[in-house]
Amino acid sequence: MSRRRALNPVGGVILTVLIILAAAVLAFVLLTFAGTLIALRHNMRPGEAMDLTTSNLDGTRFEKYAERVVRDVEELRALPWEDVCISSFDGLRLHGRLIRGEGDTVILVHGYHSSAENDFAGIARWYVRRGCTVLAVDQRSHGRSEGRSVTFGYREQRDAVAWAQFAEYELGSERVWMHGVSMGAVSVLLALEDGYPDCVRGVIADCPFDSPVGLFAFHLRKRFHLPPFPVVPIGTLAWALMIGPDFVKDSCHAAAAESALPLLLFSAGEDKTVPPRCAEAVWEARGRRDVWIHMPGAHHALCWQEDAEQYASALESFLSSERTAQTAEEAGA
Repeated sequence: MSRRRALNPVGGVILTVLIILAAAVLAFVLLTFAGTLIALRHNMRPGEAMDLTTSNLDGTRFEKYAERVVRDVEELRALPWEDVCISSFDGLRLHGRLIRGEGDTVILVHGYHSSAENDFAGIARWYVRRGCTVLAVDQRSHGRSEGRSVTFGYREQRDAVAWAQFAEYELGSERVWMHGVSMGAVSVLLALEDGYPDCVRGVIADCPFDSPVGLFAFHLRKRFHLPPFPVVPIGTLAWALMIGPDFVKDSCHAAAAESALPLLLFSAGEDKTVPPRCAEAVWEARGRRDVWIHMPGAHHALCWQEDAEQYASALESFLSSERTAQTAEEAGA
């Protein structure tokens, strides 16, 4: 006669609890993964920049500088621009606007869902007055450039190199400077890892974030009051599957660390858009050999509007010091 063993009631409860916990964890992981995919697709959508001359700027980061920035945009629009286009590595038609000068060439790379006129209005006019050739580009999926998604610098870095090659081969520029703001700063910094053509003499990065992962963690805390773990690792997997594994490994400080090109870095004390200390991280990674300027009262990507005189002085010193160093090197040779 067989003997049946009664199931231990305590063991049954424990097993049930473990099954429920495992199901809850799996549901959390799947919901986080799906939520990250949805949020990423939404934030990667093509961007249309605000028209600062017709929009109500109250409550925006431009409010503090509204009168000045609107004037700068209107004056920038009045300049004699010509349209130029290139093809990206993945077959997109990228658009830019050009003003020809007799001096160095400066390539202006704007930020996320913004435009060159919004991010560089006063700065571009300063370069023009200095005699520079100014190339103000529309990043992929912005303005008149083609594209169905924004990749936060991952693919845009290759576009930055392509624009530098255009300046060298099509414009005949022997001295080119890359100047990026916000996501544009990330694009021009990440491009340092693979390298620019020899014509590029230096990079100006204004209010960059260091990496997409760091930006994600920052906004999780700021907007949703969520801890980075475990949401960021799960979200990182979603990004890697959607864009590529290198997307989650890229960082500005790592890309810039080994580059010999000089950098000029700006950061804003009232920046609520990117994590703090990102420009400083790049500066530290390069052994503090570059110039880093922090403007305590500035809002994100508006360091020029906060103190145009200090900004212009830093640009002048940066461009001039590189030319002086090159002259001394050639004399020594």
